[in-house]
Amino acid sequence: MLDPYYQVALEQPDRKSPTFTYSLKTPWRLGIFRFHVDYKRYGLTYIDERMEVSVIQLRHDEFPRYETTGYPYYVNVFVMMTSSFLFVVYFVFSDFKNVKGVKSS
Repeated sequence: MLDPYYQVALEQPDRKSPTFTYSLKTPWRLGIFRFHVDYKRYGLTYIDERMEVSVIQLRHDEFPRYETTGYPYYVNVFVMMTSSFLFVVYFVFSDFKNVKGVKSS
């Protein structure tokens, strides 16, 4: 769960750049998150920024069609289908006359 309060220092990518950044990854949890930046420095004006971000569930047509992590399972399905087909073909066309205990007519 996301901790309600993060107290972190903003990072300046370049010493000459006036931009400060911090990357925060929200959890895979549905809801509305409010981000509040209250940055105060002695002798300078302070930053008071608030933003609401909604994390919503993907719709049924927004998911990727095939997951790359599922390739071994996809291959397994096709291997099982072909092996079942080959077993049935072998069973149908095999000769049972020479098998002990089978009556021939």
